[in-house]
Amino acid sequence: MAPRKKTTTKSLEPNLYTYGPGNKYYRYKHPVTGKFFAMGTDRRKAQAAARMLNARLMKGAGLVETVMGMNTATVSQAIERFQEEYLPTRHLKPGSLDNMEQRLRRLNSDLGKMPLRQLDVPTVADYLDENFERDSYVQHRSVLNQVLRFAVTKGLMKENPVPTTINKKRVKQRKRLTLVQFKTIYQQAKPWLKIALELALITLQRRGDLVELQYKNIKDGKLFLIQQKTEKWGDAAYLAIELSPKLQALIHLTKQSGLDSPFIIHRKPHHKSSCHIRNKHWTYVTGDTLSREFSKVRDSLDEFKGMPAASKPTFHEIRALGGYLYEKHGFPKDYIRALMGHTEEYMTNHYLEGHTERWTHVSAELNIDLLKDNNQNNNETKTPSEI
Repeated sequence: MAPRKKTTTKSLEPNLYTYGPGNKYYRYKHPVTGKFFAMGTDRRKAQAAARMLNARLMKGAGLVETVMGMNTATVSQAIERFQEEYLPTRHLKPGSLDNMEQRLRRLNSDLGKMPLRQLDVPTVADYLDENFERDSYVQHRSVLNQVLRFAVTKGLMKENPVPTTINKKRVKQRKRLTLVQFKTIYQQAKPWLKIALELALITLQRRGDLVELQYKNIKDGKLFLIQQKTEKWGDAAYLAIELSPKLQALIHLTKQSGLDSPFIIHRKPHHKSSCHIRNKHWTYVTGDTLSREFSKVRDSLDEFKGMPAASKPTFHEIRALGGYLYEKHGFPKDYIRALMGHTEEYMTNHYLEGHTERWTHVSAELNIDLLKDNNQNNNETKTPSEI
């Protein structure tokens, strides 16, 4: 077999390539997105089009611009300053910070060498559309928006083009966990996981807060905890949950495990030596372990085997199910919001949505007889041809 002919760029404008039989065809490679565009077989027209595209997409930082003091800062420099000057002020949790750093690395890899002043709406829109979709699109667009907004405040660029691009809404794929599904998973769970499931359903706490609950946090008939994640810093982060008879019985049951553990949720690990995580007790259960064990039981059930992975309810959905059950049993939203630790009502509403259709009860009692005059009443007795 004859070797495949390589594309050639000899005497061609930057980003313009030849391809195909005899290299008679031309195509242009977008310098940001990397996408190729066919330019036909006319060399002169392809060259002219490439020059026009390069003039827009690859504006060089020439000596004239430097002498005139025009800003030549790159995206990479903006990201570096964003990380050093702004990111520390956000006080992000370790997990959120890791996610932010990952997206910044991706943006830096893709756009880092590009001068900020070359980032216009078409360039940013093409980059986002060509490289991301669904949640990934939303998240990377958000991070890029933060970086460029910071760059504007520092005088590195005149205008942030990101807000003008399409703000695609997240499409929720994950299904709500039903009570029937919860009971099925609960029946197949190990004793320690059953306790975690019940605690999650009753207290409406996140997994990260549940695994940190300790017996020493129980004082004067209340379970005290400081939530790790809240919408705003404030009193909502500090909860004192009164121990109902059901909750008291559940906590008492946890002490029957035969393990001397300071944690309410605990288990005997397979390898004791590997469980000293972040100086925790050897019986400590991590949040990841909690989610992983929940998923194992869920995936073993026939009901979930044909369901797409993105749609399967996770351990976190227990929080929404519990909130829905509280509401169904007549507890007011303020009660549920306080237990969840929400500072805003819209967050509570988000958790309560999706379990059932919420019908708005209205009346339609307009008396249409009021719209009829005497002539109309007389006409009602006539045939259409007589009117």
